[in-house]
Amino acid sequence: MKLKSIYFITGYLSLLIGICAALCMYRIQNIFLGIAIAILGFIVSGINIYLNTKYFFDLEKYPKGYLGMVFSSLPVLFMMFVIFKFKR
Repeated sequence: MKLKSIYFITGYLSLLIGICAALCMYRIQNIFLGIAIAILGFIVSGINIYLNTKYFFDLEKYPKGYLGMVFSSLPVLFMMFVIFKFKR
């Protein structure tokens, strides 16, 4: 498999995983599943960002891994908000 195709696959995969993790915030019962999916999203997004900085710097300004990282961080931020909001 070519490195460029791995780069594009990880970009779209990080978006897909990030959106799935963000959708798990819809119900509070699914937040732990969302955090587990978010960890996978962080890994795939990190791979995509690494490949962008090492090999494909001129190809696009912002890789899709950044947006995937934002979507993957939403369940973690929501869980931190819930913990700090209702802490007594």
